[in-house]
Amino acid sequence: MKKILALVLMMLLVLAPMAIAEDFNPADYPVAIAMDSMNHPVHRIVQLGFLKAAEELGYTNAKVIGTEGGDASEVYAACEAFDAEGGKGLLLWRGDSTCYELMATLAADGVTVGIPHFNHQQEDGSYPEGLAFNMACDPVLYGKQVAELMAEKLSGKEGSVALTQNTKNVTENAATDSFVSTWEGLKGTYELDKITVLPVELEGGVVDQATAINLGIIQAHPDIIGAFGTTGNSPITWADAATKAGYADGELVIVGMDATEGNLDYLEAGKVTAIVAQPLYDEAHLTMEYLDKIFRGEEVPMWTDLVAPVVTVDGEGPNGLAFHRDIAAQVAEFFK
Repeated sequence: MKKILALVLMMLLVLAPMAIAEDFNPADYPVAIAMDSMNHPVHRIVQLGFLKAAEELGYTNAKVIGTEGGDASEVYAACEAFDAEGGKGLLLWRGDSTCYELMATLAADGVTVGIPHFNHQQEDGSYPEGLAFNMACDPVLYGKQVAELMAEKLSGKEGSVALTQNTKNVTENAATDSFVSTWEGLKGTYELDKITVLPVELEGGVVDQATAINLGIIQAHPDIIGAFGTTGNSPITWADAATKAGYADGELVIVGMDATEGNLDYLEAGKVTAIVAQPLYDEAHLTMEYLDKIFRGEEVPMWTDLVAPVVTVDGEGPNGLAFHRDIAAQVAEFFK
């Protein structure tokens, strides 16, 4: 009898996941992507990836929540409202520790929270309470790649190179720190002794204001020969600042972030040297895929490494214009 009961129990355990899968209905699981600056062109790419994945997987109750401005408290309030309304899965777009208390509360209420783009691994290797999974491209790697590209372009010249960020956050800090350390290590390979890398300055996320700030940096350092900006608008803000200061297109070696339509236009026109194409669409799409797997009782990795290609006018595939033009066109069509 005991053997029969044990056999029945084993069969139930095997069949249980199948039953869950058969009964599962994605339409019963509200999901959302929560972020500030909802209309920012970079954030639109993220939203598209998430919403497209939700659509493909059958999640008919998927939406974007948050705020059009940069107030994190408004984003958190929207997350709390989503929770109160019975939300089940959330892509939280946040790069600092201010979201940790919220995540713990959401998880306790049964909301599965995943964060792409920003690495929240703690020094001891753990992750904040309530975080179901985390993924990002490596800012240390692309900071290194940008330093190598700019060092090759600027070798033998004299002047200064500027670094700008949107805010102080784990991702941008890591990218500029990597740039600086790599640059120092390249001094034995390239002639860089007469080039000064300036301290990081914050340009912010508003185009007009950032352009004015970058113009001020150029005016304060008339010997400037290059700039690396880690904001999603930095190709445009730095190129426009250079134009206002009287530089010809391409005279400064400018590298910035994100393959938005406007940034791709500037790259194609020769106003910027290269663009780091963070995998915005892919990471959001994968986040929704992971939420779906969790809802179905499957496991997902706590951490996933992604790749950010450096895009140039003569690059191919993910390193070329056509690949990212296609995604930009989808964004324009989806949010028209």
